Amino acid sequence: AENGFVPAGAISNGEHVNEIGGGISQFATTTFNAAYFAGLQIDTYQAHSEYFSRYPRGREATMGYPAPNLAFTNNTPYGIMIWTSYTQTSLTVTLYSTPYGLAAQTGSVEGTSGKCTTVTTTRTITFPDGTTTQDEFRARYRPPGSTTC
Repeated sequence: AENGFVPAGAISNGEHVNEIGGGISQFATTTFNAAYFAGLQIDTYQAHSEYFSRYPRGREATMGYPAPNLAFTNNTPYGIMIWTSYTQTSLTVTLYSTPYGLAAQTGSVEGTSGKCTTVTTTRTITFPDGTTTQDEFRARYRPPGSTTC
């Protein structure tokens, strides 16, 4: 609170609560998707433990202190400016740079792990020379109100 954070929605021990710094995952998910579609290397991320319909299924990130965290690397030969803006009802993260790789979600497969749902999302990045590369991102969602799978 002394650093300007205010209470907002969070998950603690499987319960929906208001906590100082809650809601930061909206920013994390928006930043994750900006990096995802820019074709950047995503080094560290963690999907929510529970699925929220406001986020793309299997393509989202949560944050907390001291963990989990979100980290990505500018693996392009160009600088990137990160510009954020918000209104009372929206948040936007824009990455400005010279185009390098065009990324798209090219697959999504759902499965189960115990009582949990797993989602594996495939991203394909196309580079200026026409070459492509693929990577995968994984999420595991437990049933609402549960603390385990």
